[in-house]
Amino acid sequence: MKRVLIVALQQEVSSFNPVPSTRSDFTVHAGDEMRRAFAGTDTYTGGALGVLEAAEGIDPICIFSAIACSAGPLAHNDYLELKAELLAAIAAQMTQDIDGVLFHLHGAMATTAETDPEGDVLESVRGLVGRAPVFAMSLDLHGILTRRMIAACPAFECLRTYPHVDFAETGARAARLLLRQLQEDLTPVVARLRLPMLVRGDECITQTGIFGHYIARAVDRVASDGLIGASVLIGNPFTDVPELCCQVLAISNGDPAGAEHAARAIAEGFFDHRAQLQADLVSLDAAVALAAAGRFPLGLKDAADAPSSGASGDSMEVVRALLDAGCEATILAPVVDAPCTALAHRMGVGASGRFTLGGSCDSRFAPLELDATVAMLSDGQYRMETWGVTEQAGPCAKLRAGNLTVIATSRAVQLFDRSLFLAHGEDPRNHQIIVVKSPHCQHRYFDEWADTVVSVDAQGATSARLERLGHRLCPRPIYPLDPETVFIPEVEIFEPL
Repeated sequence: MKRVLIVALQQEVSSFNPVPSTRSDFTVHAGDEMRRAFAGTDTYTGGALGVLEAAEGIDPICIFSAIACSAGPLAHNDYLELKAELLAAIAAQMTQDIDGVLFHLHGAMATTAETDPEGDVLESVRGLVGRAPVFAMSLDLHGILTRRMIAACPAFECLRTYPHVDFAETGARAARLLLRQLQEDLTPVVARLRLPMLVRGDECITQTGIFGHYIARAVDRVASDGLIGASVLIGNPFTDVPELCCQVLAISNGDPAGAEHAARAIAEGFFDHRAQLQADLVSLDAAVALAAAGRFPLGLKDAADAPSSGASGDSMEVVRALLDAGCEATILAPVVDAPCTALAHRMGVGASGRFTLGGSCDSRFAPLELDATVAMLSDGQYRMETWGVTEQAGPCAKLRAGNLTVIATSRAVQLFDRSLFLAHGEDPRNHQIIVVKSPHCQHRYFDEWADTVVSVDAQGATSARLERLGHRLCPRPIYPLDPETVFIPEVEIFEPL
């Protein structure tokens, strides 16, 4: 039996979130606990297990998983602690041969002192296990695949959908890629073509937007050119690191020229769409006008404060604008506010009082004070609609203040589906205005039934006004930070040592 280790370390950060994340933000599973948590779920690990457990002569061993919601950069000492746990879990398996290691990473992680922790982890594991075991990894298409990562692991599969609906499928593809390396004489050669642009907006939706055409090109090239793999990554524009950009990657079997040709063919024309691949935003005043015009159900996307992209989730700017304008429509909104939830839990269900909402994490956000009633309390554990895993939001409170219903959490959680709302007895379809703290959600969650859904030009650590955020580390010039950026296609080739 060939022994394959499965490890996961996943977090996406916004460098512009002033609140560092910590180890406590991660949900950690080790050994069989990891298998029980993810087997059969729509996750990278769930998909990989389905493939590896069905493969003859393969013994898949789940050893370590640490996954956190997107947030501010991880405190470096906490990263070192997680890295040490991961390496210790692998070292404990070295009493027997290790034939392969499958990594489930994000690609847009960063710490307060390390801009490429995923590259650091891959190098460290390679140094620990030696050159013999084969590596493969899965990545988010918002990842920033670095030179260090490719050099340590030139075999990878990336998400192909946005909004993301192919986690399990991508984990399965990564697992099959690892199996091919165990069963065939493969020599992965990677061609990387970097495009100096940052993108955001509706044209990034793969089912309907421009970006989807380039994903399809990559898939077609794999089939037609006999490649090992090909991917198009758009990176996370809020992770300000030295290799941030969009990039096209092609992996051949020992054929540098073939990989380069494929990468150039996939990327052709992509940079020309850079202006179209920006977000279409409406002002706060325009959003309020839509409410005044009765465009219900109305979805107001506060993507500038999206926890799934790395923001703190504690802005009440959109809600404040609606209330200040005298909006009488029913409003449903989430907020991250641990002090508020703690007060609600002390008061108890049915109690009324003065609450301060928002601004408890990111001091740039002005708190909103209002009189509200505690309508529900919870421990914040619920099952996600998308992945089927248990979410950990910490103590939560549902507050009602006239026409406003707020679900307050103690921790930032993914808000790209309706899970938080439904777990607290609120169906968004029963409200006239829904504040959605995510740039895009699966169509059925909001867009399918809402009359109008718009992205609001609000402030926050994940604002689509990228030129205003203050990037310091990413390569320059880069569009749209530098409007006159010129693209000269240059391909890097990575061959095995």
